Amino acid sequence: MSDAAIENLTQALNGEYAATYAYGVIGARTSGADQARARRALESHRQLRDELRFDLAALQAPVLPPAPAYETGPVDSPAQAKALAIQIEQRLVRNWAAVATTSADASRERAIRNAQECGTRAISWGGASQAFPG
Repeated sequence: MSDAAIENLTQALNGEYAATYAYGVIGARTSGADQARARRALESHRQLRDELRFDLAALQAPVLPPAPAYETGPVDSPAQAKALAIQIEQRLVRNWAAVATTSADASRERAIRNAQECGTRAISWGGASQAFPG
């Protein structure tokens, strides 16, 4: 696999680390249906994180650990929590689209599906749809 492909997988992993961190914050600032949505998103991002760690290890590429913390900006209200969720998901659309550009076959299909799911989650939080990621 090319260096660009490994770099894109690593960037996607970093994005998934940030998402799992952010959804802990988001869940703490939401309630009801939004909190349940945050919990489902957290589980999805944990699964993606674990898959990426496995993929990189299988390629004998470095699997960097998560940072101790990630910048979320102020998240003192449900509206700020939703804004953070939109930001995280839209950033991940770009990460997964980049993975798709350097992948083939089933890996490419998975990256495209993950980008679509992140875009759908961003919209479910109130984000605008994107004609093209980035």
